Amino acid sequence: MKKFILIVVSVFFYLQSNAANVSIRLVIKNGVLEFNDGTTVYYKIFTSSATFANNSDLLIFNEGDIVTLKVVNTTSENHGLSITGVLNLGVITASDSIQQTFNAPPAGVYRFFDPLNFPYNEYLGLSGVIHVKAINDLTPYFYWDLREHQLTWNESIPLGNSPILNTYQPYYFTINGNSEPNINLDIVARVIGNVGSEVRIVIVNNGLSIHSMHFHGFHAHLLNNSKNTAHEGREKDTFPVYPKEYVVLSFVPDKPGEYPVHDHNLVAVTGGGIYHAGMFTTLLIAP
Repeated sequence: MKKFILIVVSVFFYLQSNAANVSIRLVIKNGVLEFNDGTTVYYKIFTSSATFANNSDLLIFNEGDIVTLKVVNTTSENHGLSITGVLNLGVITASDSIQQTFNAPPAGVYRFFDPLNFPYNEYLGLSGVIHVKAINDLTPYFYWDLREHQLTWNESIPLGNSPILNTYQPYYFTINGNSEPNINLDIVARVIGNVGSEVRIVIVNNGLSIHSMHFHGFHAHLLNNSKNTAHEGREKDTFPVYPKEYVVLSFVPDKPGEYPVHDHNLVAVTGGGIYHAGMFTTLLIAP
């Protein structure tokens, strides 16, 4: 339990509301992802942690921040890092590193990912979430990085193979690299709020399948939708998130209690065939 909590804290960069000079060092690592039933798969991450985490780091900046990003490749393969619409560091050869300084982009949500061997390096874990916050935005945010896993792909890709996309049949489903019940131990993912106080959730789909997140107890407002901006402003209880896209939701709880949230594609609520060991969590709302 202690190891899990330390990993979560180490990947959660929460910067103060004033713009700042920020230095981030991400290391590309090979490792193993373990699911709730003890099954393990080959995995890769971008991490600042000394230990191997379940997911690539979550990076949070403020508008106006000057960011110095260093990426170190500790693997024996070439990799890269791109931030959607912001920068591309190019090829980072094995056992090498690249550093670049840039201005944080406008407030919003961005993905960072390895563009090499697309989409397989991303699939293996080399993708993550960046949230650039507006100055003085003190709203509490929670973050869900969605992805799914097919064991044969994790075995095949490291051997140099390129699995055929239309044969993709994932068997495990995670939020921030965790499945239920461990999702509820993740301080970044577990939504804890109070009646009358706004809560926002950033949901990014770094997987290859559509995930449709369904809320019990509350409707949420769709603040941002990278797939279809025409849908922004809608209020409902189910939100499809397409691969490589994101949504930002807002809701103000009107009653206390504990309320489920899960993928409406019910296979994604399982893990290794076990229900509900997949994309399932709860909202914990205090009076």
